[in-house]
Amino acid sequence: MSKILSTSMTLKIWGTSAPILITRVSATLLLHKKVLLGTDSHTCTAGAFGQFATGIGNTDAGFVLGTGKILLKVPPTLRFVMDGEMPDYLLAKDLILQIIGEISVAGATYKAMEFVGTTVESLTMEERMTLCNMVVEAGGKNGVIPADKMTYDYLEGRTSVPYEPVYSDEGARYLKEYRFDVSKLEPLVAKPHSPDNRALARECKDVKIDRVYIGSCTGGKTEDFMAAAKVFLASGKKVKVPTFLVPATQKVWMDVYSLPVPGSGGKTCSQIFEEAGCDTPASPSCGACLGGPKDTYARMNEAQVCVSTTNRNFPGRMGHKEGQIYLASPYTAAASALTGYVTDPREFLQ
Repeated sequence: MSKILSTSMTLKIWGTSAPILITRVSATLLLHKKVLLGTDSHTCTAGAFGQFATGIGNTDAGFVLGTGKILLKVPPTLRFVMDGEMPDYLLAKDLILQIIGEISVAGATYKAMEFVGTTVESLTMEERMTLCNMVVEAGGKNGVIPADKMTYDYLEGRTSVPYEPVYSDEGARYLKEYRFDVSKLEPLVAKPHSPDNRALARECKDVKIDRVYIGSCTGGKTEDFMAAAKVFLASGKKVKVPTFLVPATQKVWMDVYSLPVPGSGGKTCSQIFEEAGCDTPASPSCGACLGGPKDTYARMNEAQVCVSTTNRNFPGRMGHKEGQIYLASPYTAAASALTGYVTDPREFLQ
């Protein structure tokens, strides 16, 4: 399990580019303001809560634990303004693939990525986590979404630790601002072998696939499985390729087996997945997202084509180095499982 560290901050992070030496690391979580450090590159997921969160290596973590100090530069900020009503066939995965395709996998190197706008404000906390989770795929140091009522409501009953939100200063300077009208976007995929190899899902309809993988910290949350179940339920069909399901946490695993899917007449995700012919949801883990040993559940041990809700599609990422991974939202992944080809989910959702 990743080590989680916290540290005091001596100035606001967002909208400034001044260097800062951050010291006095506390593992007691008692300090007034915190920076979250974890030995996983996707620690940046916590930016969904308005927190500065970033991944560090094991050596850095050892230094922090041994000395109580770490040196960080305050990154300049890229601001992403997303407005417009979110179409019912899009998910946050489509939004972050759009952004990474726009700026490239190096476009935010050691920069903060701040997400604002009416679309972002309408996203659930789990969808906000998806946005912030993949900033590292653009090279970002961290991602952040300003805390709001959605944040406070989500935290209610989930923590007793006192917190104080931190926001960008008025008139804050940004390195660059990007604007998107989300109402005009379409379902996307990232083609092999890079998260910025963006394409419309409908443009890849002739790509035959061998399997589908729904899971990981990016695409294995409760709402991700609910989204996949929605597509299977709407189609009433069975999958045409092996479809693997790996919940991100024990809580998600329990939700898959217990929460009714809206409009299903009380059926759970697990029941809908079984009826669709998917593999039985596995125990929670990272699964095949990072490859692992050959006996890892759902690992690609052959040069196959996979549509996956994970976050990286580099050669060998899910196993075989000649495997081809198409990154996609749970909607697109489920739709593709039903046809055996990369498929625009609008085929089943409209």
